[in-house]
Formats: sequence, C-alpha cells, structure tokens
Amino acid sequence: MDMTPEVLKSVMTPDFAAAMGREIGKAMAAAMKASTATGSTHNLVHGPGSMFGQGQVGIEPEVISTMMHWRGVADALPTVGVRTRELLLPFITGVEPTSSTEPTTECANCISGETEACLQHFPLGKVCRQTQTMTPERIIERLNRGDIDLTLLNDQLGSDSPWHPGDSFASMGQQGLMQVAAAWALMFELPPLFMAALSPMVYTGNPTNNQGDGYREFRGLQLLVNTGFRDALSNVTCPGLDSDVKNANYKDVASTAATTVYQLVEMAHYYVRNNAEGQRLAPVRFAVVMRPETWQVLSGYVPQQAILNTIANMTLPNGVTVNLDGQTIVNERNAMRQGLYIPLNGEMVPVILDHGIPELNNANNANLAAGEYASDIYILPLTYLGNRPAMRVEYKDYRFISEEIRATDDLIGGLYSWSPDGRFSWTWVKDGPCFLIRANIEPRIILRTPQLAARIQNVKYVPVQHLRDPDPDSSYFFKGGVSTRAPATYYY
Repeated sequence: MDMTPEVLKSVMTPDFAAAMGREIGKAMAAAMKASTATGSTHNLVHGPGSMFGQGQVGIEPEVISTMMHWRGVADALPTVGVRTRELLLPFITGVEPTSSTEPTTECANCISGETEACLQHFPLGKVCRQTQTMTPERIIERLNRGDIDLTLLNDQLGSDSPWHPGDSFASMGQQGLMQVAAAWALMFELPPLFMAALSPMVYTGNPTNNQGDGYREFRGLQLLVNTGFRDALSNVTCPGLDSDVKNANYKDVASTAATTVYQLVEMAHYYVRNNAEGQRLAPVRFAVVMRPETWQVLSGYVPQQAILNTIANMTLPNGVTVNLDGQTIVNERNAMRQGLYIPLNGEMVPVILDHGIPELNNANNANLAAGEYASDIYILPLTYLGNRPAMRVEYKDYRFISEEIRATDDLIGGLYSWSPDGRFSWTWVKDGPCFLIRANIEPRIILRTPQLAARIQNVKYVPVQHLRDPDPDSSYFFKGGVSTRAPATYYY
C-alpha cells in the first residue's frame, strides 16, 4: 500500500486519530498484568465455593453485617482537593529587641527589632488497596435456582469519614449491592481496608515509616500536637508553635487525689483559649477528642469532680456544711453523655469520640495492670477567627487526570478512573480472564494552629467492659466465619 504523505494526510482525520487513540488505550489496558492474578479467589457472595456456598438453598434473603465502623475527628473536618505533593505553611513566631541597651544620647541609635518566622512541612501520604482477583465467568455464577438475591439490611456504605470511599465508587443502592461481585468488592470490601489504614494514621502518621513511593504516611496528630517544632528548612527551633502537652503519668480518671484528670483537661483548655485571645485568633471552636472507652468512664466522674474542685478552693466557716444533690449529679452526667459535651471554664465544649487514638494496656505497657487502659485526650481547634478552618484534610484530586486523558486523545482513558470528588482513583488490572480493582488515595492532615491545640498524655481508665473495636489489630475486633465454602459433593 502506497503511504505517501498525501495519502497519510487524507486518512489521518481527527475522527480517525481519536478512534486510533481509543483502540490503543484499550490495547494498553489489555496488556496490563495483575501480579496476583493466579485464579479467582475473590470472596464471592453467589456460586460454588462462595461465602454462603450450598447454604444458599433455602437461605433467608436478608443479611445483617456485624462490622464495627470507625468514627473520629476526621469526620468533622472539611476536605480540600489539591495537586501539590508538598505544602509549606508559614508562621511568624515573634518580634524581639536586638539589644537590651537603651540609648544614652538624643542622637544615638534606638533599639531595633527582629522578626522571626517558621515554616512547617506537610507531605501527602499514599495508601493503596485492591480487591482479590476475579473472573467474569465466576462472578456471574449462581449455584442453582435456589441461589437467590440477598439484601444487606444495615447501611454499611455511607460514612462522613474522608477515608471511606463508600458509595463514591458506584451509584448502586444498598439493596442491589450483594448481587454484583465487582460492586461488592469496591463498595463493601475496600472501604474497611482504607479505614483501618488511615484512621490510626490520623494520630500515628510519620513520614519516617514511608516505603519508597508505594506507601507514604502524612504527619499525624502525635507529631502535630506536640512540642519541639523546628523550621522545615533551617532546622531552627520554633517554640512559638508548641502545643500544650501535659503528661497525666497514668493517673486514673476516677482519682480525686491532687490534680485530677478533669482539672488537667480544664487547665489545658484555658491555656489554649488564652493563646487564642492573646494572639487575636479568637473566637475558636474547640473540640475535646478521646476514645469512646475514655469518655464512658471520664463522663461518669466529671460532674462531681467539677463540684469537688470548686469546693477544694473554698474556705468554709466552722459549722457550715455543703450538701450535694445526687440526682442533680446524675442528671448532669446523663446530659453530658447524650449531648456529647464536657463543661470547661464555663463553656460546653463538644466531645468527639475517635477509635483511631492509640490505646495502651497491660500487654504493651508495664504501667498498667490487667483491665486497665491508657490513651491520650486531645483538645483540638476546629475553627479560628470565627469560621476559618484550623484543621482540614487535603487529598490529591485525581480529577486532574482527565486533563492528561484529553491531551492524549483518550489514549489512556481506559486505564484510570476516579471517585466523583476526586479523593480516590482506581484502575482495572487485567491478566487474561482474570482482573482485580486497585484503588489509591493520597491525603494529609493540616493543623493550621498547633499553638491552639493541647494533648493530655497517658490518661488511665478502668472500664467495666471494653467496647468492640473496628481495628483488625485490636484484641476487641471480632470477626469469625468463613470466606469460602467447599462445593457440595454429588454422587453419580
């Protein structure tokens, strides 16, 4: 065939080029290999060997999930899409005189000032998770005519957490979720994997744990609500950014001896509120963040400790007695628990319960006996100067990939997709008849005002019973059951 420039020009129309781009994109997608594609090991809902297996015959159509869902402070933070991997936040930490010597004559030099500034670094983390390998032939199978459609009764898709992809992957409703294997893998199996990785990272995240560029951690609140800040470029100390960090040293929340845990929390709140007023950053909306177990025990003691702390500062004349109304104390405790607030310095400060805060026990800390636990309590600024977010979640906005796709005439359009808000990206990785779905997120936590945050470390509590935990690494994570069942045996 004669492919002269004139002939090429006649056939290379925009429509032809676009079509070729799409075909090349499909070919590239088909050429991608799934490194784990050794067969269909997906936890199937239907068909031979599935999680319900031969039990599908005669099974009730309504299914209940017993999974515990994560909750935490990230649920209350605004989210912002970005495309910058590194962020440097500037702070002015103070102005101080350059000399202590006052001028002795009218024309002598006066004392001048020096302004000091500090930069803080916030890198994006990166976490990827994927489904198990599937094949189209298996995921459409039903065991027999008794293999009926199932419906998940309790809502396991939605979540306010930025770490939960949930139904952002697809528009399929709760009722149809269990009928389509690919949707089940995306919407039901992937979200808990991301939540289990990212919810604790809110506190323990540290870039020193990075694994090349395959896995990265953002800076968590144990680093951000801290002391000893240093300039990100010069390594000079920046004490003006220090948070208020107190060590309860395993004092029990029930203890009334010396300074109580409640007094530590109230003093920390007063300290950071004074910072806000002195730095003209008020009004600030604070939240007290702790584990659910900590709150259950602490809230039972706050009403009487608040009264006792006040009485301890009183000098009563001889013969004067103070009567406490037990029902009033109980009513206050109930109101605190129902409203999720704690009274601090005349304010009713909201309480946020967070499963991601690390918890110590007698197995990992010698200061605790069996049945005793310890964790940190945080006082975090949610907004400052009225409505400016003091904390936020940023994430790489994968919607920008669309610009690259358009620039290549859809050459890579078959390889990538993203959630509606751009928080998660995913790709179909194919190897012959086998495929899996891989998803990514690249987020970070921003604390704009660390000097308005506080942390009380190593607070001990002794609950009557520890709660169930959504963390797979916890002793209180309960699962059980099977992922596959042996196919039924037939005799011929």
